[in-house]
Amino acid sequence: MLRFMAENLREQYEKARQLGKLAFAERPYFGSPAAPAQAETNASQIWGHINAGYLIAYEYTRWWKESLALRSAAVIGDWSWLNKTRVRGRDAFRLMSYATVKDLSRQSIGQVVYTPMTNAEGKVAIEGLTLKLAEDEYLFTQSAGFKWLEFLKQKTGMKVELQDVTPDYTCYALQGPRSTEVLEAVTGESWRDLKFSRFRKISLLNTETIVSRQGVTGEVGYEFLMRTDTGRAHELWRRLREVGRDFGLRELGFKAQMIGHTETGIATVIRDFLPARGTPEQLRRMMRHWMSAEELERMDSPVEEHLCSPAELGWEHTISRDKGDFFGSAALMRESPRRRLMGLEWSSEDLAELYAAQFRDAPGAPPPDLPTGQFRVLFLRVREGGWASGYAYSPTLRRMISLARLDREIPTGTKVQVAWGGFSDEPRMAIGATVVELPFIARNRKKAL
Repeated sequence: MLRFMAENLREQYEKARQLGKLAFAERPYFGSPAAPAQAETNASQIWGHINAGYLIAYEYTRWWKESLALRSAAVIGDWSWLNKTRVRGRDAFRLMSYATVKDLSRQSIGQVVYTPMTNAEGKVAIEGLTLKLAEDEYLFTQSAGFKWLEFLKQKTGMKVELQDVTPDYTCYALQGPRSTEVLEAVTGESWRDLKFSRFRKISLLNTETIVSRQGVTGEVGYEFLMRTDTGRAHELWRRLREVGRDFGLRELGFKAQMIGHTETGIATVIRDFLPARGTPEQLRRMMRHWMSAEELERMDSPVEEHLCSPAELGWEHTISRDKGDFFGSAALMRESPRRRLMGLEWSSEDLAELYAAQFRDAPGAPPPDLPTGQFRVLFLRVREGGWASGYAYSPTLRRMISLARLDREIPTGTKVQVAWGGFSDEPRMAIGATVVELPFIARNRKKAL
């Protein structure tokens, strides 16, 4: 039965990848490998959809309690929907090195490297994590990773084997200040010597599992890439939940998942910038998946405005300018970034007025979704120059915050105006905000244990 579940997941995933087919009829939706355990505690009874069929539990308890647990104790969240591509063969290193702005020449087996990849114009096409499994074998994790690497393979003619192994592995993220204690209680061994961006292979529930010290939340954390072919991946989720309860752990639903991204100041594709893959016309058609037709029709900026270089997203340190040729290198060497990534702390007084206006008879600007706008395209014009994006209410900070791609001459501490509303036919409102350095909450993920 368990192996049948794993085989069925692969079959459903292959069908779900056929994006031109009819949804629900020919193209299915399905639970992640953890779904049997998640269904026991998903109190919302709502399942969010993301990336080729995967359904994610929306809210286990209350979203603000889940968000607070990330900073005070620990959470377990599900990122199993992330595309996972195995790259192996004699040219595996050459392809991965050509694909990314990062220098991989010193990457060792057992190390994880953050690898932004650009198009020919030096704009971020995709970014994700590259795990080195062997001298001629890598695992790259990010949505659309397989298609992008396949494009580069065909362009270069390099001798590599690419395999989409997305349904073959989980991606459970255990994050928070007590995450190491939970991990040690679950495995019965010490993990204090595992440094940030390193991984270890172990057996859990008689199943091969990669445990990587990683995390996009800024906290100390780990990711579990457990093979799904034994059908026991849902047991691992249940085990983490039950053991973690003694440490204050909560399950993190899709509703609260993006709060941590904004708090730690890390740009997220679609929420904060558009992927530079395809022509502007192709991207605009793609955006119909991320915003309504009426909002897309009223969008007051060209697609190209939201294609960004690594430097504009806070990743200038990843660009290895002396490593030799890579895809997009010529454009990046000529670049003089116009904008930089900063934080905005929104005016609580203006937001209070915005919410108060909802209870008056006169039409007003629409209320923001709480806690965030989820995975939707919503770039808000900053009148002084730039764009706010990825807004979120932070229960930890008790403030509305967002990221912002601002003109470089705008200094920290500047008061700016964010244009809110006007998504279809409703009024707009100017919301004041203060420019701040990122991150909003200090990053502890690299600290020595």
